[in-house]
Amino acid sequence: MSNLFVFDLDNTLVSTTHDYADPILEMCRKIIQVLDEKAPHVSQIVAMEQEIDRRRVREVNPDTGKPYFYSMERFPGSLVETYNQICRRVGESPVLAVQDELYRIGLGAFDGKRYGKNLKSGVLEVIEFLRARDDVLFLLTNGDGRVQERKMAALNARGIRFDGVRIVDDGEKRESHFLEITREFPNCLGRFSVGDSYESDIAPAIAVGFYGVWLPVETWDVIGRIEEVRKAVDRNQCRELSSLRDLMLIYEELIKKQRGGRR
Repeated sequence: MSNLFVFDLDNTLVSTTHDYADPILEMCRKIIQVLDEKAPHVSQIVAMEQEIDRRRVREVNPDTGKPYFYSMERFPGSLVETYNQICRRVGESPVLAVQDELYRIGLGAFDGKRYGKNLKSGVLEVIEFLRARDDVLFLLTNGDGRVQERKMAALNARGIRFDGVRIVDDGEKRESHFLEITREFPNCLGRFSVGDSYESDIAPAIAVGFYGVWLPVETWDVIGRIEEVRKAVDRNQCRELSSLRDLMLIYEELIKKQRGGRR
């Protein structure tokens, strides 16, 4: 019988962590340019942006009345809010033209041209390996559909396709998402969730009978917390790998382990 592999997208199949680096650095340059000696040190500006962007995930977007979550508007707005907050601290009035420029800079993080170049090493090999074994491949990703569809288009251009796709646009992945996928493919004997975030991709899947394949990446929301997360890993139901290619090396071992420990 086939096995079901549910893949995450960002930083699992496509590297996206550094998509935000250039806009953040450009924001720093712009703020320093317009505020001159009143601007904080660049390290402080970056730290402020990180804190603001993390907080805004749960804040309500006044244009939609819903939380920003991982919508396309959150990150550019965080650059603008960083500038606004610095202006308040130093007694300057924010300039509309600067705000508009910072928002434009932030949108640069979603340039679709980069996604094809940022395909993670080994992705095509692993997908072909699983296809050759008649396994079912599902893509479960959280984010803004407008952005995620560009990344999926980059995968499709390389011949990487899935038996099902779901974009979670209302926050984090939940146990219910994995249960729904299980019901969609009831004949799959082994069930695996593959992703870079233990808290989002692995833990909710383990809770409903999946086996986790964790490929840790220190993204913006877990900076400095990787070791803390490692301590929470259920080692009986999850395997940590350093490379996606390693999935092929331990495939048979995973199948035996997961089928033997089904809940």
